[in-house]
Amino acid sequence: MSTDDKDLMALRGFRRDLDDPPEGVLVRGRYRLAGSEHRPPTRRRQWLLASAGAAAALTVVVGAAAAVNSAGNRTDGGGQAPAQGPATAAGRPSAGATADLPVTIGTRAPLDAKVTSDGGATHAKAVAAMDRLANAAAGGQPLAVPAGQVLYIKTYNLVPGAEKYIHEIWMDPSTLAPLRIRRTDGDQTADMPSTQDEIDQATAQAPGLYRPTADYLASLPADPAQLISRWRQWAQTTYPDRPADGMIWKDVFELINYSEPFWTPQQRTTIYKAFALMPDLKATTAKIDNRPYDLVCMDREPNGGGTVDCDLFDSATGRYAGTAWPEKNLALKPVNVGLVDFGTQPRPAPGIRPSLPPHAGGSEKANPGKS
Repeated sequence: MSTDDKDLMALRGFRRDLDDPPEGVLVRGRYRLAGSEHRPPTRRRQWLLASAGAAAALTVVVGAAAAVNSAGNRTDGGGQAPAQGPATAAGRPSAGATADLPVTIGTRAPLDAKVTSDGGATHAKAVAAMDRLANAAAGGQPLAVPAGQVLYIKTYNLVPGAEKYIHEIWMDPSTLAPLRIRRTDGDQTADMPSTQDEIDQATAQAPGLYRPTADYLASLPADPAQLISRWRQWAQTTYPDRPADGMIWKDVFELINYSEPFWTPQQRTTIYKAFALMPDLKATTAKIDNRPYDLVCMDREPNGGGTVDCDLFDSATGRYAGTAWPEKNLALKPVNVGLVDFGTQPRPAPGIRPSLPPHAGGSEKANPGKS
């Protein structure tokens, strides 16, 4: 078997591993994978494959993902150990640079951090949490992105080895078009810069929950009741056979995960209080590495199995901090928590998609419909 054949087999195996029901998609089209709309998700995921051509064009590195050093510090998403920089405000070392673009290290919690969640999640607690979090974040201002820089978002769980998950995305701060995505699952890393044509296609998509630009944020009603009413009308049109609030909670992941750094205090207050108007939303509290969080959840399959869709908010700052996908008892573990770091980095250059040999990508097809 040639080296090229081995690489292709590794790529196809990695592609199969990624083919769970799509959740946490970016933009309709390129980042939607084929899958069953009606199967409950095992977790919220962020995707980077949409077609056989895109799959075969990925750089797949087997055994090159990030490792853990003897002191317990994680490495960056590109598989390179970070240099020990100055301590951050959280008291943990900052990251060094990778061979191509610098990557911030996850600073919220160490690997295998102690993770606990309190019981007794209720809707009343969700209402109180959204109000309290909005007040805590009232002084925060939108992230300023310097000229030549882009929004950088890094999501990571807290386990090493085969269950390690790191997702990095570089996004244009004005258009929220994805410029580059790098994803690590265990010891496999996939890195894909968007081509200029793909960037143009994403930019051409209408602003909305799937592309929450500044114009979209500015268009939202300032009244929480009007906002949730608008979203419910959208959900009923987009998902006519599904509960509206459950589908809103699924798809506002795009809004929160990719635009929250740019929210004004008023926008954050309106959005948080609109969430609180969904009667099936419940909340409790949690601690990760002894830091308090609010765990806000929607059980989209209340009469079945599966996991619960949750967002984590930093109790002290009121800011979005990541997601979680616990079982029905809402017990958190390092493996079912995805923390998020936001920052800015230099703008990556557009990618060049190589030509493909016949049948190189297998038989997978993109699904431009809803997840």
